[in-house]
Parts: sequence; C-alpha cells; structure tokens
Amino acid sequence: MPPMRHLPLRASFALALACGGGGSDATEIRVDTFNVALAGAFVPNEAARRDPVIDAVAAMDSDIVCLQEVWEQSDKDRIRAAAMARFPHVAVFTTDYDTEITDATDQMGMVPPEPTTAPCAGLEDDLEAALECIDANCSTMPGSDDGRTTSASCAEANCVAAVGALLLGDAAAQRCYSCLTTSLPTETLGDMRELCTTEVHADIAFRGQSSTMILSRHPLSNVENFVLPGTWNRRQITIATATLPNGSELDVYCNHLTPVFEGLAFPYTGPYGEGESGPEGWAAEQLLQTEKLIARVSARSGTRPAVILGDFNTSPSLPDDDIVGEAQATYARLTGVYTAASAPDFTPACTFCPETNANFVEASASVWLDHIFLANFGADATVSTEVTFTENVVDAGGTQVPLSDHYGLAARIVVP
Repeated sequence: MPPMRHLPLRASFALALACGGGGSDATEIRVDTFNVALAGAFVPNEAARRDPVIDAVAAMDSDIVCLQEVWEQSDKDRIRAAAMARFPHVAVFTTDYDTEITDATDQMGMVPPEPTTAPCAGLEDDLEAALECIDANCSTMPGSDDGRTTSASCAEANCVAAVGALLLGDAAAQRCYSCLTTSLPTETLGDMRELCTTEVHADIAFRGQSSTMILSRHPLSNVENFVLPGTWNRRQITIATATLPNGSELDVYCNHLTPVFEGLAFPYTGPYGEGESGPEGWAAEQLLQTEKLIARVSARSGTRPAVILGDFNTSPSLPDDDIVGEAQATYARLTGVYTAASAPDFTPACTFCPETNANFVEASASVWLDHIFLANFGADATVSTEVTFTENVVDAGGTQVPLSDHYGLAARIVVP
C-alpha cells in the first residue's frame, strides 16, 4: 500500500457521516512517533546504534514522523540529510542555554525568578570530589580531563558516596548535583568542571539543545517552536501544519515531556514542582507542560484536525495487557481532551519494555510511554495501530539489541 491513498467510496462515505462532510476527499496517511535514544551515556550502545537508527528513520514508510531524543545538532543534521529523499520537509530547531521559554508561568500564573549564578559556584570542592570519582571509575580516558563518562549507570553505581554532600545537601547543593548529572551524557570531565562553575544554565543537559523534530513527505508551513518549562532538559513542542495532496491541512504537535523520576538519585530541583522535591515535583512539572500543550493546540488548531504525538512519559494502567501506570494524571488529562489513535483491533503494548530491552533497562516496569492522539477527527478515524522497531537488529559488542530503549508507535489515520 502506498503511504497515502484516497479512500474507497464506502470508507469515504462512512467518514462523511462521522465528520459531517468532506468524505470523498478524505485521505489516509501514516504517522509515526519514535524515541531514538541518541542521548550520550544515558542510554547504552549509542555509537553502535547511531548509524542503524539513522538508516531506519530514513527508510520509514510513513507520511509524518515525530522523533524524540535527537539531542545533538550533529545527529539532527545527519538524520535530516539521510532522510531527505523520503522526507523532504523538516521542522527542527536549534536551541541552547539562552533559549527563552515561550510561556514560563507556573501553576499560579507567576514567572519564577531566573538563577543568577552557575550551579556549582561556591561548591567547587564538592564538585571536584565527584569528578575525581568518575575519573577513577568511569572515564574513557582515566587521568585526563578529556575523558568522558563511560555510562551513567557506572557513575551511579560507583560514585554515590562521592556526590553525597551535593545530593543530600540544601537546594544550592542539589542544583550543583543536577548540573553534574545532566553533564554526564556528553561532556568531558574538564567541560563539566568549567560549565558547572561558570555557566548559569549549565544544569540543562546537552547545553540546552532540544530533542524533537518532524519529518514529512508533505509540505510544512507555520512551523513553530513552543518551548516549555523544563528541569534538567530543554523541553519543547515542535509544531507545523502539513498540507496533504488532497488539500487538507493537518496540524502536527511533536512532544517529549518531562519524565517522572523516582528514587534518591533524581531530586526535583526546578521551580515548577509546586514545592515538591521528589517524584511529585517531576509529576507537577509534567502536568503543567500538558496544560500548556492543550492550550496551544486549542488556540492554534481550533477545529482543524490535529495529531499530537511523541514520548509523553505517561502510561495508563492496563493490568490485562501487563502495562503499568505511570504519571496517570497526565494520561487522564490527555485522553479527556483527545482521542487515542488506537484501532479497534489494537492490543495495547508497552513501548518501554524491560523484558525485551534488557540490554538497556535492568529494573523497569512495562509502560506505554509513546502515544498518538487526535483532535477534531471522526470517531472511526484510526484505521490501524502498531508498535514498531521491536526487533534486535544492532550488534553491540556481540549482543543484539533493538535500535532504541523505546519502541516506536505508528497509526494509519483518515484525515478529512
């Protein structure tokens, strides 16, 4: 089946009844979301996975793709170049430490004050103790400031005591700890020291770069970068309007919301947690992002069809399908406003799965974090839904692993 086709008369007529008109011009397209986990030392086997990920994305049989965790500009550029023949239209933005939040208000409608000092200013000795531990246990070049962290899990396993003064300290100490944590994926030890003691916003990972991009077979217009409040990472919604061959316009919202971190190693250190310092703080920030997303879709799209997709870091609780709930307030809010693009014959399945991603995740629940939602569509708009990229196709040191620690999700939808 080609990636887009005009519906047969019977399907078009059914759509007309569901949507109130325009049935003969309705068009079926495929949309995909995929978190590719090009995230430095945060996700193992990045070097082995990078080329296969890029090749797989470039070959996707889709009309519109939302990618997440393409953090580095070099990876964005490589994906764009590799996919150009199949996806000539791209929405992607370059962000950095100084990129402004589009709507920086908190839950009370107030804008929190910006920090004025570097995260580890005045805490240089505690930072140095942590860096010495990483150098001794988890460096790619022991004894050199040019070394990088071999893996985030190595640092967590070996250097808890070394970061204790920061992790268990006051808010200022925890902010320094957050800078160290967010620097682990990509920075050298020397750069960690420099950034955390001199750069005001250095507790944002990847030097403030964001992770989302839209690839499309069809022209994109009114491209927009909606920057969300976010702690530890630059969070944004990449937005564009796709014009389909039948003349229909489809708004696309590509998302990657804040995770709800659990455990002592992940204190909430931002200003959007409603005063909470643990998982509740991360959940509050995620729900605030969700409200801003919903408001933006309403204001921009009105009654025009829209697809809202990405890694939302929220999962429903579906015990019959072995799916564990996570940040369920966010999922309930989204499904209270939008329709999940789940075909009648689709069996919900995890997209972040410890049983099949054991090379990435040692202790994690089976959660369905990656979603496709629809706004202003007919009730029967979703033709099919499937989980994608589930095969072990990458040779990582003699072990076969999937392309990413997430699986993808695809849906064929009927656009009126």
